[in-house]
Amino acid sequence: MLVHHCRMNADRLSLAGKRILITRPRDQAQITATEICHRGGEALFLPCLEVECLPENILQSLPILKGSSLDLLFTSRNAVECVASTLGNDFAEMVANHRVSAIGSKTARSLNRYGIRPDLLPEKASQEGLLEAYQNSSLPRKLLFFRAEKGKDLLQKSLIHQGCEVITLYPYRMNCPDSDISDTVEKLKNREVDGLLLGSPKTVKNYIKRIGSVEIADTPAVAVISPQVAQAAENAGLSVQAVAKTASFDAMLDALADYFINSGA
Repeated sequence: MLVHHCRMNADRLSLAGKRILITRPRDQAQITATEICHRGGEALFLPCLEVECLPENILQSLPILKGSSLDLLFTSRNAVECVASTLGNDFAEMVANHRVSAIGSKTARSLNRYGIRPDLLPEKASQEGLLEAYQNSSLPRKLLFFRAEKGKDLLQKSLIHQGCEVITLYPYRMNCPDSDISDTVEKLKNREVDGLLLGSPKTVKNYIKRIGSVEIADTPAVAVISPQVAQAAENAGLSVQAVAKTASFDAMLDALADYFINSGA
């Protein structure tokens, strides 16, 4: 288990002395670890997801991107980064010829890094939010949808029902890491972890799989990013103490800090 160290912010030590376990992919965990440290806590790492880009799938998009104008949809930072790394210098030019939609501010920021500003960025960072945004602007006639291999089909089904041609490509998949985590399990057994952050139903599943015991996995206070993840955690046997008010890791930390204060934990 890796431990993150940084300089604390003395004005906002809402997690003072708390050891918080981050389950995000390793390349995405650092920003959350820094925020935990600024709040006076200690960040611990247990990646329960890892991104595998799928170049062969991405290359199938080349004839479509080189064709007539259409709508593109990126639902995550992972989708943007995998497509960009595969297409290289051609990425920005190819994408710029089309109307681009993104779900979530992090997805938008990833696009911005390549000089691409999304034409549509719904306030509600979800497929439901994007459907509302499309209906308030204009529905796409043809959509190239970059998404993970597994996920909700609400958007595709709704757009197809409304006459849109949807082409779905899977630029990446999320795998469960298999590195040794015996030290993490021992810390959980000894109740040396105060809080746990869970950001998706798949993270819930992989976290319990990696720990190997629901009883041990449930020893810290559990914070989740949404009511949907709370339901997944509870269905898996975990008790949820904190639910983020908005879908972000900062909001999860806010909710977890409120739990510690209100419970006296």
